[in-house]
This record gives sequence, C-alpha cells and structure tokens, in this order.
Amino acid sequence: MFAASGLAAACAGVFQHGRPEVPARYHVRAAVDGALRVGSAERDVTPAVGDYLAGFDIGRTSTELSSPLKVRVLVLGAGSRWFAIVGLDNLGVMREDVDWLKAGLTGFANGDVFVCASHTHAGPDLIGLWGYYFLSSGRDREYLASVREAMAAAVAEAKANAAPARLVQGTARVPGHGLGKNANRAEGCDRRVRVVSAFAQDDGRPLGSLLPLACHPEVMPRRNTKISADFVGVLCDAWRARGHGQAVFVNGALGAMISPEVQPRDEQGVRTFGEQACTLCEQALATASPLPVDAVEVRRADVYLPMTTMGFRLGRLTTVLQRELYDGAARSTVGWLRLGAFEAIAVPGEVEPALAERMRAQLHRPDLVLFGLCDDEVGYLLRAQEAADPEYAYERSMSACGDAGERVRVALTGEP
Repeated sequence: MFAASGLAAACAGVFQHGRPEVPARYHVRAAVDGALRVGSAERDVTPAVGDYLAGFDIGRTSTELSSPLKVRVLVLGAGSRWFAIVGLDNLGVMREDVDWLKAGLTGFANGDVFVCASHTHAGPDLIGLWGYYFLSSGRDREYLASVREAMAAAVAEAKANAAPARLVQGTARVPGHGLGKNANRAEGCDRRVRVVSAFAQDDGRPLGSLLPLACHPEVMPRRNTKISADFVGVLCDAWRARGHGQAVFVNGALGAMISPEVQPRDEQGVRTFGEQACTLCEQALATASPLPVDAVEVRRADVYLPMTTMGFRLGRLTTVLQRELYDGAARSTVGWLRLGAFEAIAVPGEVEPALAERMRAQLHRPDLVLFGLCDDEVGYLLRAQEAADPEYAYERSMSACGDAGERVRVALTGEP
C-alpha cells in the first residue's frame, strides 16, 4: 500500500484535476448517550539521526537527539461514533499526506479526526522544502510510513482505554512578557489559554487534556542540528509529571510572527519555556468549571488556494511540493469542533492573530479556540491589509497565495 501511495504522490506534480463548482462539505452531530468516553495515548516518532530538518535553512541535517518526538492523541466517544484530536511533533504535514495518515485509523471517519502539527523547527521535513539544495526535497516517505503506524497504534490504545468521563475547562492568559512575543507588531498576540481536561467518572483519574498555546516552537536556535520537540515536549512531559496525565498540544494563532520570549535559546531555554507553559496551563486548570457535553459536532469544508507565489509554483513544478492541483489551486480544509460549550475552529496553516480575531468577531464567538496547522500546512494566513504590507513580505512569500488567509476566513465564516 505504501509503495502505491508513494507512486501516486510522485504523479501529483504532473497531473491536475477540475475544481468542483461547490467545495465539498461535511457535517456530523453525535449525541452523547450517558457520558462522553475519553481516552488518550502517545507514541514515539523520533526519526533516525541524519534526516533533513524542517524550517529555517535548507540542507540542515540532524546530528544528534535532544528530545524525542511524539504523536499524542485524545479520543472522544459519543454513542457509536469516535472522534480524535492528534498532536504531532512536526513543522507541518500536507493535506494529501494527512488523508493517508487518517486512512490508517480503524473506526474513524476522515472528517472526525483533527491532525495538528506542533510546528517544531527541529523535526524532520515532511513538506519537502528543506532538502540538500534549493528545490530539492528533504521528505522521507519511509519516515512518514512510520508516523502512520505510530499514530494508528496510539489511537487504538486510546480508544481501548477510553472511559466515561467528566470534562472541565479553564482559562488563563499568557503574560505580557516572558513567553510569547510578536516579532512584527508587539501588540499582536493571542494570549488566550483554554485548557480542557477529562477525568474518569468512577475514580477521578485523569484521562487526557487538551493544551492550546499560540507560539512557534523555536526556542532551539536557527543553526541547531539536534532533533527536538522543543518546548512542546517539556510541556507535555511536565503535565504528566505533575499528576495531570496525558496532554495533547495544539498550536494556535502563531503566524506573523509569534515567537518564544526566553533566554537562553538552547536546551536550557527549552526546559524553562516548557515548564513555564505548564505552570500557565495549570493556572487555567485551577479556574476550571464543569463542561457538560450533550453532543460532539464537527463541520468541515474544502477550500481551494491558488498556488501563485513563486516558491510554491516552483516547488510544485519540480515535485518538491507534491500537491494535487485543481485548476491551479491546492485543495485544503477548514473545520469546526463543538464539545458542549467548547468550540474550536481548525485552520490549515499559520494564522496571524489579527485574522483570528476577525474570524472570532464574524462568528460572534470571542472565546473560540483555534487549532492551527490542522490537517495541512499552506503557510502563513494573513488579513488583506497585512498581505499588502511590505513589513510582511516574508510571510507573504511563504503563503500559497496572497489572499490565502481571506479565503480561509470566508470558508469558515461564510462572510466576505
């Protein structure tokens, strides 16, 4: 099966498809009969030393291991239907590969699984942009196959261990200094932290937690060559060590350009940032109130993004970016998840905070959680004014098209 998938991916750089007049949509609502069942698990997905690392500079290969990479999962059972939130220690995974990863799961519909990359800049290149030289791929298909196997095993374990749960949710705010900062505009940060935790109804043991935080995991410096989950690994490990059980990290509105505000920028800084982030999430848990869940509801919609920026066009033509095209556009996806009063939207790239705020305002949901880099990585997603601002020239060059952010916003909100 993997060989056939690899052949199909190789052909993706040659053939195009017609674009449907109406993008595909998906909607499911599964009522909770009695109690929501929750389970969690993780698996190691650390690659062999020597692979190309994604992010920063091309031709950067790993030389040693700093911290293991993980795939972490939280599964939710409502009636006979199962849903999953998957956190993967990687810079980003493309839509076609995510669909293949999901196809390896048993008992889950594609639309009911949210695969969220952490965006670490010290993990293997699953996109293909960071090979030996410009426009040579650093993507290792055999590694992708190992991720598929590990994800399926983690989801199966989480489902087997799921138990009737009670959920709580709590909020905290990232401090003005000491964690994340906006390298472009100091005032532009999404400082919400909204933690959701599940506990077994019978004995109160922790069944799993969702930890959202908007920040680039790039405490490790630009010229780093060590494999690392960056602060995400420390955060999730510390959460377990402090007695809270399995954690699943999801990134948020980290685009343009939310970066760690910590020194030193090395392994010590990674530990410092991760421990501080864990303390912040504990503060959110300390404020938690019950989260009754009557149903799990998911909505999905395809969105088509013309691949017009030079880097994306060249990458696709040379098959470094192995995207299927539909009349010149990449097919991506947006999503919406509801667990009782908890709601999240899923976006396929790195949303800048002002665009996230506009989407919340148009949806009339000020506390909406954002799952960034979910089910795809199409680069930065900007408002129209930022996309036209010379200050954001780099971010614009690392987007599929200049109006990718606005196309995603319209797909989610339905408003022009």
